[in-house]
Amino acid sequence: MMFHMPDATQTETPLGDLLPPKVKIVLGKGGIHTVEELHKAYPHELLKIRGIGMYRFRQIEAVFFPKKAFEPPRVRSPLRHVRGSSLNGTLSPATVQTLARGGITTVDQLRAAEPAELLKIERLGVGMLREIESVFFPGKHYEVPRGRRPAPTLPDSAGNLLTDI
Repeated sequence: MMFHMPDATQTETPLGDLLPPKVKIVLGKGGIHTVEELHKAYPHELLKIRGIGMYRFRQIEAVFFPKKAFEPPRVRSPLRHVRGSSLNGTLSPATVQTLARGGITTVDQLRAAEPAELLKIERLGVGMLREIESVFFPGKHYEVPRGRRPAPTLPDSAGNLLTDI
């Protein structure tokens, strides 16, 4: 006598209430609704989901992968390239962004600027100046005056530039 077993359809396991609600919402927006999908996405695809940083990743790991502790090779800063700047890729993204805030986006503009003028740009310090020197002015080293940095020039109420602040 032969027994006929119906095909066992494999059902997918929902995530349940093991994770904090916010983590479940972020996973859902990333297309992960079941434990099986979570296991397929671990670790690299999980980290690509918008809203999954290392904190939420560790929460997921603690619940579903308790004996694992994935360490990404390096977490990159979210700094982006400055659109229209020819300095992208030559200098660090932070330096390119700082220079762009100061109105410098091309190599010619940078080469024309004096080191003292560069130091007047907000958030551009000696470290960024040294990076610029090493790339665009090899062998040159600007001696930063001791004491206070040069003060930025500000317009008065009539629009005239003030040099003494």
